[in-house]
Amino acid sequence: MNSKRTLLIAVALVLAALAFIGNVYYLNSAQQRAYDNAKRVQVFVVKKKVPKGLPGEIAVSQEFVGTGKIPQEFRPGSSVAKLDDIKNKVAINELSPGQVLVDGQFVDQSVAQVTNAQRVPAGQVAVSISVDRIHGVAGLLLPGDKVNVLVSEKVSDGSTKVQTLYQNANILAIGSKAAAQAGETTDSKSTAAAAASSDSGLITFALPLESAQRIALIQSAQDKFTFYLTLVQPDNQPVAKPATVDSNGVFNGTGSTPYPTN
Repeated sequence: MNSKRTLLIAVALVLAALAFIGNVYYLNSAQQRAYDNAKRVQVFVVKKKVPKGLPGEIAVSQEFVGTGKIPQEFRPGSSVAKLDDIKNKVAINELSPGQVLVDGQFVDQSVAQVTNAQRVPAGQVAVSISVDRIHGVAGLLLPGDKVNVLVSEKVSDGSTKVQTLYQNANILAIGSKAAAQAGETTDSKSTAAAAASSDSGLITFALPLESAQRIALIQSAQDKFTFYLTLVQPDNQPVAKPATVDSNGVFNGTGSTPYPTN
């Protein structure tokens, strides 16, 4: 009795498995027939990863792009009609294999190039200062960092006072190396090398015009003023303007630690 029951269960399982395989085969065949019966058209597709800035003629000659076929209903309306259309142009962004080439992915070099003027936020201007490694955080600054700008001033009584001029000033560039914009990629090695170069003491800020005027005035009176920069976190929140510290009272109010205690 038990052996007969076991045999029936085994037969049922085999039949269920065959039914499942048959359904999968039928569905796959139906999908393939539908795909094959659809009208297929030629398009140009990315065959190998296209790096940003790659010239179109190289993309064609080195087979970064090539022909392919897809159902007509899936063809983008802006698909590239002929490969000659991307010659003398460059890829504006990185393209992944399998992408259908469409208008706008390769553009004229003049369009792809980002000028330094375009990097300055609306309503701001670029202004530069010169600092040495002691006053510029030992050359650790990178384009895109934020800093607090401190100013040391020699006063008439012979003492010196230091006060915070600005907090969270945006560094637009260091030397000739500018901060990357959205969509751009950076080479960390080349960025670090630029920061360590001989012109790393040239710091360019993006600031409102009135703030830039103050920076320019202080920079022009180097016999009286000296800049000190302090690096802060990207999400640093400005605090109430710290009190001025002068050389006559530099030790007043100091505790056993520089950090606030509760």
